[in-house]
Amino acid sequence: MSKSQVGVFKPSFCKRLPHLLEEYVASCRPPPEADPKKNPGRLANFAGFCRYLGCTLQELYRLRESDSTLFERLCAVFEDELLNHSPSPTILNAYMKKRLGYADEEKEDGQEIACREMRLVFEHDIAEDGA
Repeated sequence: MSKSQVGVFKPSFCKRLPHLLEEYVASCRPPPEADPKKNPGRLANFAGFCRYLGCTLQELYRLRESDSTLFERLCAVFEDELLNHSPSPTILNAYMKKRLGYADEEKEDGQEIACREMRLVFEHDIAEDGA
């Protein structure tokens, strides 16, 4: 697939995008006979999908403006793949913020506000149980 076919994400190409996404995700999975502990496969991600398509991340992100529903479907697939691949918390947090839009939002005055906050609740009393 040449870059000229991908560059502008023409409607005919966008119709094929879900199928291409499934092909890419399948190519990241390990073979059925592989030991999942030794060969967990590759993590399907935006950068790898761009490499598969022969486009840039910026070109893929422009899809958000032209077909937001399709872009959200892509995000959902990559989020599901990320969560099922069980990466380290650092990678999970960074990828969710940078690529999937879970970052803090900015107010008009430039201050950041937290969105999608996470709250941890501990089931024991540290003063009672000891440190």
